[in-house]
Amino acid sequence: MNPVVEQAFFTYFFISLCILSIGVIASRNIIHSAFYLLIFLLHVAAVFLFLNAEFLMVIQIIVYVGGVLALFIFAIMVMNIKEELKHKRFVRFALAGVLIGAVFFSGVYLFVKDAKITEKNLPEVDVSLVGKLLYSYYLLPFEILSIVLLVALIGGIILAKKLPREDR
Repeated sequence: MNPVVEQAFFTYFFISLCILSIGVIASRNIIHSAFYLLIFLLHVAAVFLFLNAEFLMVIQIIVYVGGVLALFIFAIMVMNIKEELKHKRFVRFALAGVLIGAVFFSGVYLFVKDAKITEKNLPEVDVSLVGKLLYSYYLLPFEILSIVLLVALIGGIILAKKLPREDR
């Protein structure tokens, strides 16, 4: 691909991902936030495609767009989010969230600023090798992750059944 066109695509994705991420956290309507998250995740999948990581693109779409976002929408529909926002339980932690985000992005910047990519060190992409590694060498972390996701699902169900404070 022409380097100028490639640079234009990455610039577009950088700007659009920044705008969409701000839309996810700044939108007052939770459904609009979920929609911004959907578009954000699809853009991330497109970035994976431009980086010649087709397997990650497919996994991004299947797992995050298809699974996690559907779970978010389900949780939004089950929980009474408007009641939670009325109590302003989450707003009081906004400054702490901004500070933690600033520290996180500063750490990422310090970690990445001196990184160099050499194409000689990149191995061949083989999906069957990833599958074999996932179900042999990384089986225990994979199973632990599935248990963590199951606990998060059960916690989400318990939170969804929780009544608002005024109804108690």
